[in-house]
Amino acid sequence: MAEPTEPRHRPRTGLALGIVAGALALVAIVVGVIAFAGGSKEPFEYKVVVPVGTAERIAAGEEVTLIDAQIDLAVGDRIVIDNQDDEVHQVGPFPVRPGETFEHTFTAPGRFEGLCTLHPDDAVVITIT
Repeated sequence: MAEPTEPRHRPRTGLALGIVAGALALVAIVVGVIAFAGGSKEPFEYKVVVPVGTAERIAAGEEVTLIDAQIDLAVGDRIVIDNQDDEVHQVGPFPVRPGETFEHTFTAPGRFEGLCTLHPDDAVVITIT
């Protein structure tokens, strides 16, 4: 009588393939989440329109607030000031002549502050992160 032989184990290729496929799927999901969360955002445009008669209203003592005293923007964002008034207006370091539309895209972090004729405090701080 022959001795019984031990059953031979077949390789578990199905299990190994399943583990590899699962790991690849997990990596794809993680990469997708990182790309989505850290992807570039659309630049923001901070726009201000200065209507005709603004300087007259300010000269008459009216409190005119057309711009925030503190503006927080990111690199790549831009500020647009459309001066439809007949006087020069100042927004921090940026003078805007009558009838002019001033546009500036911020390319680096920084802080700009100064006189602002479009806010009752006569000052503005623009912070770029």
